[in-house]
Amino acid sequence: FAGAVISMSEPTGYVVPAAAGAILLAILVNTRVAMIGRLLTTVLISIAYDYSWGVFLVQSAMCLAGVFSIRVVRRRSDMARASVKATVIGFVAVSAYLLAMGTLFSEDALRMLLLIGLNGLLCLFLVPGLLSPLERVFGITTDIQLLEYSDLNNEILSRMAIEIPATNAHSQRLGQLAEAAADAIGANGLLAQVCAYYHDIG
Repeated sequence: FAGAVISMSEPTGYVVPAAAGAILLAILVNTRVAMIGRLLTTVLISIAYDYSWGVFLVQSAMCLAGVFSIRVVRRRSDMARASVKATVIGFVAVSAYLLAMGTLFSEDALRMLLLIGLNGLLCLFLVPGLLSPLERVFGITTDIQLLEYSDLNNEILSRMAIEIPATNAHSQRLGQLAEAAADAIGANGLLAQVCAYYHDIG
C-alpha cells in the first residue's frame, strides 16, 4: 500500500520504508516470519516499480539488515539502531548497484542515495510510532512491553515494596533466578523475570 501511494510522486521505489515492516514483524512475531514477510514485500514492491531488480536488491538488503539487528529488544534505542543499520546497508547496496550499472558518479546516484537516507529516516520514526498501536490491536506482548511491566516504580510493584517488603524481595530474587534459568535454556529470560515479579500478587 505504501509503495502504491509513494509511486504517485516518486517513481523509483527506493524511498518505500519496507525495512520498517520487516523490523516490526521481527519484534511482534519472530525472525522467521519477518524473513518470509520481507521476501513477499520486496517482490511486490519491485513488481509495482516495473519489475525493478535494483529496488528488490536494495530493499531486501535493508530489510535483512533490520531483521538481523533486532533479534533482542531490551530498550527503545535498539529499534533506532536497527533502522540506522538498515540505512547504512541500504547505502552500501545502492552503491554496489550503481557500480554494477556503471552510473556511480552520476546525478541519479546522488538522488538515489538521498532517497535511501529518507527511507532510513522514515523507518526511524515509523517503527517506534507503529509498535505500540500494533501491540494493542493484536494483543501481542513484546519485550518493550515487558520492560514497562518490569519497572519497579510502577504502581503495583511499588505498592508491594511498601506493604509487603519480604514478598517483594522474594519476588525480585526469584526473578533473577528465573531469568538466568530461562536464558540458559534459550527461553525468554525477560518474560520469566516479569512473571516472577508478579507471581505472588493476589
